[in-house]
Amino acid sequence: MTLTDGAAEHLSELLVAAEAPKEVAVRFVRDGQELAMTMDNERPGDATFAHEGRTVLLLDSEISEALAGRTLGIEDSEEGARLALS
Repeated sequence: MTLTDGAAEHLSELLVAAEAPKEVAVRFVRDGQELAMTMDNERPGDATFAHEGRTVLLLDSEISEALAGRTLGIEDSEEGARLALS
């Protein structure tokens, strides 16, 4: 998976707003057939994505494989900017 600069910045802002400790990042997890976000610590085997020296996104091997070749970016919506996979 590729993470755009805009998406990395958005994830960083989410972590700052949540006052998450530096070792915590956003993790994609399965919620039925959908992906959901949670905050978690890095685990062995995780794919990691950083922004300005901080890990902002974690993917376990199953999610990483499922998202291979995809790009996580930002799209505008009525509620404002949101993450979007393409």
